[in-house]
Amino acid sequence: MSLNYKSHAKILKGPLQIQFDITNKCNFRCLHCYNKSGENFVCNNELSDKEILKFIKDVKELSPFNICFCGGEPLLKVNLLLKAAKILKDYVPNISIVTNGYLLTEEILLKLFDVGINRIQISLDGNSKEVHELLRQKEGSFSKAISAIDLCIKHKSKLKEIMVCFSPTSFNIKDFSSVVDRVLSKGVDGVRVQPLMISGRGKDNESLINPKPYQYQYLMTEIQRLRSIYGMNKIEWGDPVDHVIRFRTYLSDVCTNITIQADGNIIATPYIPISFGNIKRHSIIDYWKAGLASIWKNNILQEYAKHINVLNDIGKKIEGYPTLWEDGNLDLDILEAK
Repeated sequence: MSLNYKSHAKILKGPLQIQFDITNKCNFRCLHCYNKSGENFVCNNELSDKEILKFIKDVKELSPFNICFCGGEPLLKVNLLLKAAKILKDYVPNISIVTNGYLLTEEILLKLFDVGINRIQISLDGNSKEVHELLRQKEGSFSKAISAIDLCIKHKSKLKEIMVCFSPTSFNIKDFSSVVDRVLSKGVDGVRVQPLMISGRGKDNESLINPKPYQYQYLMTEIQRLRSIYGMNKIEWGDPVDHVIRFRTYLSDVCTNITIQADGNIIATPYIPISFGNIKRHSIIDYWKAGLASIWKNNILQEYAKHINVLNDIGKKIEGYPTLWEDGNLDLDILEAK
């Protein structure tokens, strides 16, 4: 039986998943950062606090299944984050943050719980100070990440999910298994890992950090071994290309996931530099009513997406389009064009 996704687009009140970069500012300068957080062109044109809270009130009306506060480092705007999450608390069942853990204290964690944040992901990219901090480029980041993970485990009853994210590089893949053992034995719910994206600072540092094919082969072997010990659902292998292929093909009739960048741009995916509106111009509610659910039918987006078939296609220069996180976005505002 085939599914009629066009009918889904018409009845959806709003997107199911929203990724919101509450800031692109960052206290780290990680070698692999795909969007050059802390120094990209968005940092000087971010939404004001007033604009963010207006957007959050609109999100409350759309009632998505999940909103993730991303970045950058979202805890750099912790007071604004707390205000935003409090607005959503009774309307959005899953409120998530992705953090490097450096600023996460017990006091802040308890405040996050109070406003409804119930899923936390913390990055840990090595089982030693030397390995983790080589990638993260921040003195003390290893001990702070471990402390943040331990705090979340201490208050695990208040969280739906504690995840650790591991970014594989040429110099830390050897630590993957020990990181998994370390955090899963403590009570973390799972470990997320996906191949390195050669975009942003990842592209700038490619020769230093990009794993060799034999290292990825070793990593996949270890993932399978560790899954046999801890369970399939404990180690999540992500594929950044997968959703692009799905949405450009059989899911093109309905866009359930959207990203709002820190400057207000609305994009279909963080890996394609095309925006379909900006919440500084119009509300997210107006954009949804204008057909945001159908943006994957856009011919220009479709043409770009056809160039993304393997991992190394993300961030590459495509003739006629801006380069991801270097040139800004191609603006195809669906309301301004009407």
